[in-house]
Amino acid sequence: MTRYLSSVLVLFALVLAGPVQSQDDSKYGETPEQQATCKENLSLYETYYKQKNYDDAYPFWQTACRVCPPTVSQNMYIKGVNLLKRQMKAAVKAKDNARAVGLRDSVFVFYDLRIAHFPTTTKKPNNGCEVLARKAMDWTSLNKKRALEARPMFESAIECLEDRTSAAVLNGYYSLLAKVLNGAEDADAKTMAIGDLLTEYLRLSDFIEAGRQRQLSANDSTKAAKYATTQKNLDEVFVQVANCEDMVPVLENKLNDAPDDMDIKKKSLRLLNEKGCTDNAIFLPLAEAVYAEEKNADAAYSIGIQLAKKGDYTAALPYFEEAVELCEDCPKLARNLMKAGQAAKNAGQVSKCIRYARKAAKADPANGEPYLLIGDAVASMVSACNNSPLGGREVYWLATDYYQRAKSVDSSVADKARTKISQVRRSYPTIDDLFTYGITEGKDIRVECLGESTTARQP
Repeated sequence: MTRYLSSVLVLFALVLAGPVQSQDDSKYGETPEQQATCKENLSLYETYYKQKNYDDAYPFWQTACRVCPPTVSQNMYIKGVNLLKRQMKAAVKAKDNARAVGLRDSVFVFYDLRIAHFPTTTKKPNNGCEVLARKAMDWTSLNKKRALEARPMFESAIECLEDRTSAAVLNGYYSLLAKVLNGAEDADAKTMAIGDLLTEYLRLSDFIEAGRQRQLSANDSTKAAKYATTQKNLDEVFVQVANCEDMVPVLENKLNDAPDDMDIKKKSLRLLNEKGCTDNAIFLPLAEAVYAEEKNADAAYSIGIQLAKKGDYTAALPYFEEAVELCEDCPKLARNLMKAGQAAKNAGQVSKCIRYARKAAKADPANGEPYLLIGDAVASMVSACNNSPLGGREVYWLATDYYQRAKSVDSSVADKARTKISQVRRSYPTIDDLFTYGITEGKDIRVECLGESTTARQP
């Protein structure tokens, strides 16, 4: 019954298509006979395809491919690849290996034909690059023993599409690089594979973030989430290979091989900062070289780190501030703000510290560290606020407010916050102080030197 209904629908489609003649049927062939045969088989396979009767569609699609001009329709290649995959799956199930291999090879032939005949379209100027990316993905899944041969396909497609590469393709390419590392047979091959994973991590992460932002701007939260998931996948692989002990020699070799390549220097510096690998011989010279060429956020941050390690916070602060200015919308803004705040506090510029810490809290709302820093800064103001009746010790109440805020937004800093609260509690105003000035527990207290209010507490 189903087959009978399908046949009726096919005939109905042909009847409808009959009287609708194009002004120019030349795209269907050179002769009326070829044109008629082409249109008939296109209509038949497409009708069966829409009904999901893929086995019935397959022979008509084959005839259309044989009879029709190669540029008649891009759908002939798109749907054709799907039909071939289904035929291949059936051949595998039937244990017909020779047929399965032939069908698999045909899949990639049709990818190449689509690229050759439809490299660009009105809606997709980089259509050929997108198709090549799809071919690379299918190559890794259908040709697993030769999966590494897909690497140049991935590289060409990503070089063309950049941040418009799909999340799945970026993930597929980085996973392939991980396979290269797993299959490395000697130390040199392993070193090279690690180097590729490190440097490509940065490039792909930039593309992922740009793609995510584009989808958010288009209000497509589903596609944006796919980019976010891909970044997590990359992070998992990156963490496994990116330890300082392995990274530094690899990056050092890359730098030695291309001493004048500023792009490698910038990427190497970003990687070292990403993993906090700052205690090595190449870090500071690298930061200074990049900074001399281009005053970017990574270079400024790196020099600030080195100066801060030496205890020269006054000299470090301007570099951290520059990193903030050069990275207003970048993913590392909160980190740079925190470093600027910490350097400002250690340099005795408490109001500046608090300002940067507040900005860091705004940039990363789920992080409790900025509130811990504000609490520390506030607690350090006791001498500057000693003109009050309580001798400035009300700052410890205010510091406690910030420590409690820290643990309320970020459970990971709860223990640290409790320790700090315990420390400042020892310096609270005494019960005698509260009695002398008529202050009851829970009373609102204005901390004039900081322009904020807090709550009175007993020791």
